[in-house]
Amino acid sequence: MTAARNIAIALFVTLVAGGYFFYQKMDSRVIRLTPEVIAGLRAQTATQDETSAPQHREGRTLTGHNPLRNAYFGDLHVHTSLSFDSYLFGNRNDLDAAYRFASGADLAIETGEALRISRPLDFVAITDHAESFALPNVCDQVNIADSQREFCEKFESPSVFFFQKLRNSAVNRPPKRLSDMCPTAEACIQAENSTWAMITAAADRYNQPGEFTAFAAYEYSPVLPEAGKVHRNVIFRNSQVPEHAFSAYDAITVLDLWRSLENECQAPCEALTIPHNMNKMWGVAYSGLTIDGDPYTADDWALRGRSEPIAEMFQIKGASECAIGAGAVDEECNFEQAIPICEEGETLACAGTHSFAREGLKKGLTLQAELGFNPLRFGFVAATDTHNGNPGDAEEWDFRGASGLFNSPAKRRLSAPKGSFKSSIERNPGGLAVIWAEENTRDTLFDAMKRRETYSTSGTRIQLRLFAGPDLPTDLTGNSESIEFAYESGTTMGGIVPDTATNLRIFVSAMRDPFSAPLQRIQLVKGWIENGETREKVIDIACSDGATPDSTGKCPDNGARVDLADCAYSEETGAAQLSVVWEDPAFNPDEAAFYYARVLENPTCRWSTWDALRTGREPRDDVPAIIQERAWSSPVWFRSTD
Repeated sequence: MTAARNIAIALFVTLVAGGYFFYQKMDSRVIRLTPEVIAGLRAQTATQDETSAPQHREGRTLTGHNPLRNAYFGDLHVHTSLSFDSYLFGNRNDLDAAYRFASGADLAIETGEALRISRPLDFVAITDHAESFALPNVCDQVNIADSQREFCEKFESPSVFFFQKLRNSAVNRPPKRLSDMCPTAEACIQAENSTWAMITAAADRYNQPGEFTAFAAYEYSPVLPEAGKVHRNVIFRNSQVPEHAFSAYDAITVLDLWRSLENECQAPCEALTIPHNMNKMWGVAYSGLTIDGDPYTADDWALRGRSEPIAEMFQIKGASECAIGAGAVDEECNFEQAIPICEEGETLACAGTHSFAREGLKKGLTLQAELGFNPLRFGFVAATDTHNGNPGDAEEWDFRGASGLFNSPAKRRLSAPKGSFKSSIERNPGGLAVIWAEENTRDTLFDAMKRRETYSTSGTRIQLRLFAGPDLPTDLTGNSESIEFAYESGTTMGGIVPDTATNLRIFVSAMRDPFSAPLQRIQLVKGWIENGETREKVIDIACSDGATPDSTGKCPDNGARVDLADCAYSEETGAAQLSVVWEDPAFNPDEAAFYYARVLENPTCRWSTWDALRTGREPRDDVPAIIQERAWSSPVWFRSTD
């Protein structure tokens, strides 16, 4: 693939039944993006008014060791040109480009659209698909068999039929390594191992303890029919990793993946896995069934609990927190829902009750009652899942799609059809993972992920703390030493409140992102078991502008507005900081429960409105013009055990 990386290659773009790959010419023909067509797209990019977007930039802020812990912002789900699909999409940004971008350097995609982040990241995990690790080594060889050369040529100049053939072949159970790729399975494994060694070496090269953390990582990517997936990102503590990255070819189910990691990754090697897009797992996420429909045993649940302390509940393919019609009723669950909710009898291409994190947390409570332990005690992170090699590029104003040539430039993004979970207009820039740790090193960040002291944002850099316990002081919000007191007298996010508690106070503190809108409110989400059934409740516990929640637990409208003519948002309303100590009036010391916080900013422009400004168009009226950026804390639990 080396020669082709230096020239404009032919790629396919087609509209397939409201599909993901879109071109202005709305028909089902395969359209080749010749150098002439790409030149036209670049000319179109040149007409965009980029002065409408914010221009602020800031360097990395270094922090020393802090026993009360610092908030570190990063991205644990990133694809470079090493991923098969990313390369097909026209992305040529490699590992080095991605690491440089994470540290503040600019990038561009093939259409000429620029990519940049306002502030460097503190950490990153590049998670290319392990299933395609053989490609670079096989296709770069000079002397290869005719069948291999033919395969590589198709890869460089694919058609929609080739892409569909490859994906459909991967649905077969059990999946097989492509016979056209390597003469033998052993040869493919050797090629995969060479790529994996290159990836881990790059992570070591860019890792700078105390300044920037680069984790060795990859994605395990089994597929389901109708574009479903049962994927996990695999994150390693250090450079001591298995020689082989276990892919869907090696681990038939995620249970096999966890067993392989436990067997092959022993101290000083250590790994954890992170599920993503639970909304696209077609119900497998929290049903207690494997991809093949086999039920989990108690030992399987225990294995999951040991392997998976956090879950990615927001990214470009939508929010996996909760959804109206899938167990939840609060209106904020309608945020960036990219997957339709299942109707009665539907199981594919839709999201059901077992597809969302909140339902998974409630399932954990029922498993606690059945098994005596809670294997679904997981914390929250978010990510981009970008396929452009631009980690952490989650600000709405800089979204250029996440699939190279397929979603660029702005006019093409705005012309995408609505009504399909594969359509770019239904997607978003993704979010960020935030880790509370003493310092920015692999060990301290990994330890924090294991103890679930993490939270997720929709792309903003809100700082969010949550503590719970019966002995938390009621005056923490006005105390300069509140965090020290909270650590001494309470349980931080991700932890378990002692069973001896007879009451429960929760301290939540949030600070705005100085590059985004003021804060509007803090919400508290509670889930519990009552009389053998799971329940949930969402209430506002802190309001901006001196307001208080009404009798229904709702903050009044603070009047924040957005000017769609230039995306200016309200600065005169909202808060730079919100904090509250809230006591649960319905706390029952005999009931198992979990609690997490959700913080909302004042409204700001959605990415599609920024694109409308770039192109001189009116915002589309079939998608929201504005959004409310937010952050979600990891939960705390009562009456729960690992």
